Amino acid sequence: LKQVMVDYTMWFNESVQDVGGGVLSLRDVLSWAHFVKLTMEKTPNQPFLGLRHGAALMHLDGLGLGSGGLVSPQIKIAAEAFLAAQINNEIPTDNNNDKNEQVIVSTPVAFGVNPFTIPKGHLPIPPLEFQLNAPTTNLNLRRILRALQLPKPILLEGSPGVGKTSIIAALARASGHSLVRINLSEQTDVADLMGSDLPCPDEGGGFAWMDGVFLRALKNGDWVLLDELNLASQSVLEGLNSCLDHRAQMFIPELNQCYDCPESFRIFGAQNPLGQGGGRKGLPQSFLNRWTKVYLADLTQGDLECIVSGKYPALSKETTSRMIQFNARVAQDTM
Repeated sequence: LKQVMVDYTMWFNESVQDVGGGVLSLRDVLSWAHFVKLTMEKTPNQPFLGLRHGAALMHLDGLGLGSGGLVSPQIKIAAEAFLAAQINNEIPTDNNNDKNEQVIVSTPVAFGVNPFTIPKGHLPIPPLEFQLNAPTTNLNLRRILRALQLPKPILLEGSPGVGKTSIIAALARASGHSLVRINLSEQTDVADLMGSDLPCPDEGGGFAWMDGVFLRALKNGDWVLLDELNLASQSVLEGLNSCLDHRAQMFIPELNQCYDCPESFRIFGAQNPLGQGGGRKGLPQSFLNRWTKVYLADLTQGDLECIVSGKYPALSKETTSRMIQFNARVAQDTM
């Protein structure tokens, strides 16, 4: 396995990066190795499972994501073909038809999609209205659960309306975790996230420290979704760095205190591609390297039919199909 990983890294950096695929760093390869180790502990009889999924997790799921770079689909196809050739095609792909890798697993202590699960939180599990079984939604969910196997923040990118926020909210509810959504913009300040001294009537007209929404979520061990990440200012991005890397902590100079990120605390980022929406900017590569990047595939007509039929079973299949076709035609003619 080690030799396959080294050969793949050398091949990719020497061949694929010349056509816009980027360069695999030491941090990428170490994340891949860590993921393979964790997967082999769970599925010792499938040594190559972590290799393919780890390559997708490391970089194939997010080629060009966040930087605005246009990456040809042929790069991913070539990379998968090279890996498959190294181990005689004994690697499952995201496009396989293995029903075992599409089954949602929910036990008293874990939730996930085979073969990747996460520990459940302390909150009660409400009835879930989100249709996680729609084919593309299930694929996107598997990619997110795969990324959650590593203790790194996860950056989601996809077209508007693909369900970036909704799928994280649904996953949080299904796994018993509290989710705090923070909508970022150019006007968002570090103090909005971490806190500041504010007037306090209880202090006789004085000031008292008030935790910001991000720091409060960190202390509680909640999940945090940073929406519209590529609209945030550079100062906000820099203020988040210590929570995103190996330090996994936040220092508040006003309090002279350092807060470690609890094990249950997870950070998600979500953003639209650069060309979709004004004011977006490419994120620095040094900042992107701190994230596991996941691209969410667009929903197909079959996905939409599955979602609408599940939510409104009284509608006939023909009516549902016509509604979706009409909506697609309007979108095509107006965008």
